[in-house]
Order: sequence, then structure tokens, then C-alpha cells
Amino acid sequence: MKTIFEYTDYREWLRDAFEEFKRQKSVISWRYMAMKLNADPGNLLRVSQGKIHLATTMIVPMAKFFGLNDKEIAFWTELVYFGRAKTDKEALSHYEKMQILKGIPLKRLEKKELEFYRHWYYNAIRSVIGICNFKDDYLGLAEACTPLITEKQAKEAVNLLAALKMIKQDEGGFWRVTDTFVSTGGNWRSEAVSSFQKETLSLAKESLDRHHASLRDISTVTMTFNIDEISLIREKIKEFRTELLRMSQEGSNDNAVFQLNVQMFPLAIVKKMKEKSS
Repeated sequence: MKTIFEYTDYREWLRDAFEEFKRQKSVISWRYMAMKLNADPGNLLRVSQGKIHLATTMIVPMAKFFGLNDKEIAFWTELVYFGRAKTDKEALSHYEKMQILKGIPLKRLEKKELEFYRHWYYNAIRSVIGICNFKDDYLGLAEACTPLITEKQAKEAVNLLAALKMIKQDEGGFWRVTDTFVSTGGNWRSEAVSSFQKETLSLAKESLDRHHASLRDISTVTMTFNIDEISLIREKIKEFRTELLRMSQEGSNDNAVFQLNVQMFPLAIVKKMKEKSS
């Protein structure tokens, strides 16, 4: 079983820990665990199935049941709160703490460093460098981008990434992505980040003509909801993004960089209609 520090989904860890405990102890069931934790067995099972969230009062008791040490308990706590987060800001806060507990240095972007979000290809190039051996072939780096950028733009991007310590050169002179976690901090909705989002939305629109359908997935659907359900919908979207991020982090032999944009916005908000007098 993986260490708890390799998980980004607390429910996945719970299922794996349960199976590992069963393999070692042989006698365990959700009912047995619920009895030890003074909890409802049905609720514990629903938590593992992703139907409900784990109650915050159960975080420490469950950690102790599985014999976690102090550092693991701290990570488990942030992992649960990360999964329960209702906003991007809240999720980011807990994710940052998870990275720190994993020993990954956290780099919070200063205002001047928000240059990273000025152009879409800065982030794309950082991802490309992470999956290939790049030394000084700036033309090849530029041609890897879609849409194409210039050799000069590729070199400027590498220089910026190096200055921000997001990449560094190894002994052979090849550029490598650092483990530094990049955060915009409290300025999550800054003008620079908003500009970056608008730019990637434009790229998505252009992709309809630029890329073959086999290389993209662009779909739309119009739905009706109660406006009070927005927080639940956002949580479902966050779970979907988290799952894809985990797949990306665990992948091997990657050879392409993709941009995922998720948009949900109102087309109409219905108020009580007035009847016309006849």
C-alpha cells in the first residue's frame, strides 16, 4: 500500500487502508470499525463509496484506529478537509499544508511573479520540460506548443521559469521541473490569473478548428438546477478535477500537455413571472 502522503483523495486512502488492515488482521468489517469508533457502520460505508463526507469529529479517532503517527495524522486531517472544501480558496489552503507536510517547498507568488500567468505558454512549457529532456533546443520547444510560439518566446519562458525557481538545470545541463508547489495565495482571483483563464478559454475556442476531434473533448450541455445546489455542483466538479490530477501525477511516459477548463455559469435566473391581464 502507498504511504498516506501519496494520496490526494481521503476516501481512496480509507478504502486502501481498510483493505490493508483486513489483509494483516484478517478480521475486520465496516461494522467492526464502526463499533470501535462508536460510529454508524452504514455512514462509514457511504463515506468510502463517496456518497457522504467523513464527519470532522471522526478524523482523529479514525487516524488512531489505523495507527497513524503524529505527522501522518496531521496530513490525514488536511487530506479530509481538502476533500470537504467547498471553495477553491479553501481547497488551496489545505493542499498547501499537505505539500508542506510532504516536505515539498511552497513558493507563493509575489505580485511581480504573477508574470507566470501573463501568457498561457509559460505554464505549458513548464509542463513540457517535465516530460522530456530539454537542454537548449528552443526552436523544438516552441514547435511543441500548439498554437506555435516563437523561439524567442520559448527562451523568455525558460528564463522566467528559471528565475522563479520552477525549473533548474541538472549536472548534464538539462532543465528539470522542481518540486516547488506554485500558489497564487490569497490573490487567487487576481487580475493576472483572471487574464490567464480568459486566454485559455480563447485557446479552447480556437481548438475547435485547430485540433482534430480525436485530440480534444469539447462538449456543452444546458441544465436546470436549484440555485441553492451550486455549492454541491462545485464540489462534484472539484472531485472530478482532483481525480484527473491524480491520474496525471501517477502517469508515466507522458508525451503531451493538455489544458482542462471547466465552466459553469447561469444562462437564466427565473423569478416569479407576472401574468398579463387579458
